[in-house]
Amino acid sequence: ILSYIKLMMNKQKLKMTQTFEQLWNNSFPKKIPIPHLLPHYFPEQWFRIHSLPDSKRYAETKEEYELLLKRHNQIITDCFHPQTSIFIVTGNYLYGNENDSKYDMRKTLPYSFITSPILNLHKSDPIIFDDGEDNDLNYLPLHFKTTWEPNFHDDLLLKIANDEVKAFLISFEKKIIVSPYDGGIDFIIQDESFKQQLKEKYSTWLSPREDGF
Repeated sequence: ILSYIKLMMNKQKLKMTQTFEQLWNNSFPKKIPIPHLLPHYFPEQWFRIHSLPDSKRYAETKEEYELLLKRHNQIITDCFHPQTSIFIVTGNYLYGNENDSKYDMRKTLPYSFITSPILNLHKSDPIIFDDGEDNDLNYLPLHFKTTWEPNFHDDLLLKIANDEVKAFLISFEKKIIVSPYDGGIDFIIQDESFKQQLKEKYSTWLSPREDGF
């Protein structure tokens, strides 16, 4: 028993010291960490909630912004309890030999992002990314390790809600991805039972569309 406990502790320690790239590639091989691809990659684990009543896409009043943040913080905290270790993941699109993007997320968000290797999107996923010509669109993934705390990341949530940035949150330990967008949040949850619990609890926030979008 003691040998088994030590083995599990060593495995957990090794996992904690892995880089984001190692954790991502071990968990989701051959998948690109871009927010809008997540529903496509994980249709069985995915569901979506809308930020505002009647599926209103953008907040316009102080009250609507307060409701949006209240909803987002509530359901995300159900997924990531306070002090849960998470990565904030975003990235920059680059063309050809470009090294910098004028829409650099490192200049827009107040996190000290670490860069991952640049990905050629056609080579990484030739089915989704194929313009039939140069296929020279690249992507520079960026990540920052932090913890989830209610309301601590409100600036990020508001920038995403206003379509100023694209980013998602992931806990590898909990096997949960939270991917806000301008209109709601996409969730990728490996635990089917927990996913159904959330869908039932927040049934009035779900999309009324048959496809769930």
